[in-house]
Amino acid sequence: MMKAIHDIYARDETFLDELAHDLDDSAVWFNDSEFARFHDIDGRKILSIFTSDTRGKTFSININDENNPELVHRSGGILYCRAQNIAGNWQIGASLRLDGRHYTVSEAKLIQDQVWRIVLEAKN
Repeated sequence: MMKAIHDIYARDETFLDELAHDLDDSAVWFNDSEFARFHDIDGRKILSIFTSDTRGKTFSININDENNPELVHRSGGILYCRAQNIAGNWQIGASLRLDGRHYTVSEAKLIQDQVWRIVLEAKN
């Protein structure tokens, strides 16, 4: 760890430079042998990270009986992609196809102009 910190200062790089380095050469986050996988996103194979959304959104609907509603859980996940690999300004409500399944974007944030964090809900 200390050597890594020393190397950053020796190269006179900022944290954002190091972040870009880690993203560009797949050294850390987008390493296909650890965190990331190639996912089919709207017809393109893109190295990305998809994780289940554990926030759990449950709502009730009435099916044939007002006094006995069914509880329904919306499934989804969080998708992380390098900004250079996935174009677009992701808007809430936009559609996205991930590995053949259709999702709706419920939240999207570009982190440090380098990584998209896109929260998805499965379409019914």
